[in-house]
Amino acid sequence: MSETEHTNLPDFRDARRPSKVYSGTCVDGVFLVTVLDSALPRSEENPRVLAPDVSRALKDCSRAFCWAREGEGSVQLALALLLDVTGEAETALAWHESFTEKYVMNLKAEWTVPEIDIALWLYCFENSRPGS
Repeated sequence: MSETEHTNLPDFRDARRPSKVYSGTCVDGVFLVTVLDSALPRSEENPRVLAPDVSRALKDCSRAFCWAREGEGSVQLALALLLDVTGEAETALAWHESFTEKYVMNLKAEWTVPEIDIALWLYCFENSRPGS
């Protein structure tokens, strides 16, 4: 790969603000995801609930999130997480299916994931060799 090609690759260090921490819990069958921005003080808006609505505007898979299993709720969560981390609809749409299969379906019943982990996952997959 030439130096010119290498400089055009996305870099995980360019994540908007790798300070968010995502947490998921399921209580009585209701899946809830919250986002804490550690760069900001705690307030009524921090942490905030990550709702499916914004990601549903890109692709409407499910009204609710789920994880640790196959289903449209897992797809919606993958799309929402990628969109929230990157701020880019095109990137979220391009990678949400792989992210669902390889990441979201493997989350535990209760989980906490720093934003940088998602950015690193995306960096690794975007920069992998075809067929690897």
